[in-house]
Amino acid sequence: MTLDELLAKTPEPWRPIVTRYGPILLEWSTAEIWAWIEDIVKGRSAEAWQKVMGNLDNAALLTEGEALVTDWDTANAANKARMTMMRTAMMAVLQVLLGVALALVGL
Repeated sequence: MTLDELLAKTPEPWRPIVTRYGPILLEWSTAEIWAWIEDIVKGRSAEAWQKVMGNLDNAALLTEGEALVTDWDTANAANKARMTMMRTAMMAVLQVLLGVALALVGL
């Protein structure tokens, strides 16, 4: 199977992942793919990831590492904004509930 054939069978949202890592899987034998699937099924995700990363040359590995760090930084920034919004909403609700509680005790 070629990468283009694999991409044709891949749902659109997953195509960037298949474009990035598909060539590695296409180089593997059926036995290697089954062993990798078994790693994932048995919860050995670190081992499965290492098998993928172990097939990259040094330049590709550095590029991949930089891309992952960028993705993590982006996700962290989004999570920080989400957490800030959640805290703000929580504090607003708590302030209302505090007013209710104070009224209930006569203050």
